[in-house]
Amino acid sequence: MEDTFDVCVVGAGPAGSLAAAELAAAGFRTLLVDRADFPRDKVCGDGVSPRAVRILKSAGLYQEDVFSRFSRIEGVRIRSPEGAVLEVSFRGDEEIGEGYVIPRKIFDQFLLEGALRRGAEFRGRCEVDHVESGSAQAHIRGTCGGTAFWARCRHVVAAWGAQGGRLSADFPPCPKASLFSCVAVRAHYEGLKGLGPFMEIHFDRGLVPGYGWVFPTGPDSANVGYGMRLDFLRRTNVPLRVLFERFLQQNQAVRSYMERARRISPLRGARIPFRRPWQPVARGRILLAGDAAGFADPLSGEGIGTALQSGLLAARSLAKALAGPDCPDEAARLYKQACRTQIQRDLLCALFLQSAIMRPRITSTEKLLDFFVEKGKRNARMGRAIARVVIGDLPKDVILRAETWKKLARALMGS
Repeated sequence: MEDTFDVCVVGAGPAGSLAAAELAAAGFRTLLVDRADFPRDKVCGDGVSPRAVRILKSAGLYQEDVFSRFSRIEGVRIRSPEGAVLEVSFRGDEEIGEGYVIPRKIFDQFLLEGALRRGAEFRGRCEVDHVESGSAQAHIRGTCGGTAFWARCRHVVAAWGAQGGRLSADFPPCPKASLFSCVAVRAHYEGLKGLGPFMEIHFDRGLVPGYGWVFPTGPDSANVGYGMRLDFLRRTNVPLRVLFERFLQQNQAVRSYMERARRISPLRGARIPFRRPWQPVARGRILLAGDAAGFADPLSGEGIGTALQSGLLAARSLAKALAGPDCPDEAARLYKQACRTQIQRDLLCALFLQSAIMRPRITSTEKLLDFFVEKGKRNARMGRAIARVVIGDLPKDVILRAETWKKLARALMGS
């Protein structure tokens, strides 16, 4: 079968569904395809950060009656390697706003339904095997439910995740073994005791530079996981699942939560690609969004917020380009410009900070983390900034400004 659309969106995750919703709402005929049949699960920490919520509100997709059914996050707890705990509450903080923990099977289905309500056409169980950009049009081809299909369009939003580089010769796959990837495993548990409304990040001695997390999905349930940059993991020569089990066994706080807990989902893993500085985000009539562009935060691993932002920028760039005379590169030009100022600079700063923390010149990573957690406990402003960085909410270029370091120095001297 063959169809013609204004835009084809490949991948119905947060970036793809939001892009499709925006384009359909603007009156463009939009096709959204995904290899899965929704609803489907996705390996993730399930954290919908305050930044992600703000983006959904700006796009008109946030529904308080839906989100209020899930675990609302009121702050962050960060545990240092030596056991100090920095607790920062966001309750009543209008600048940050609210965050949630929502299983991806539910969250992604919610976004897909939003795109459908606005008029996008969805085809699940569609395995796209080729995407091509030409001077006059683009096209995608593959199989849908075992039947071959071909769709022509003016532009493609490639939100195909970390594994989609093989679909187009314009975008080679991201390297799997380098400082530009991390890997993580997670499972869902219920029957936990003593959980609070906080996202917890644990930097355990012997498990750094990786970290573990406990994100509450309810009063007695949580998403529990552990992740590490891939090059560091390979040097340990220890399977990630073994490090995850060590995290559960050696962390006293986590042990107390999980004394009678039971696992209700299998332990599953995934690779999270980070953006390479030279990696293209658009070429010709194809725009990359979300994990396909490496738009995950190298410092925190948070990816939903940047995925949503890239989907929104892609849709708005396309809407401007489609409203004018047909020019193969106009949407790509607008999108590159928007990503450069609103996403890429921040991620480049995060990559620099990640390297500085993981490869410190004058001390160890563990001692550096101990230092920041201890100082954050003593100084409320610094503690709040650290918490915002951890959840991917504070622009990293703010941290690198000279004025920020002057304020930090004054805060430390006064603490």
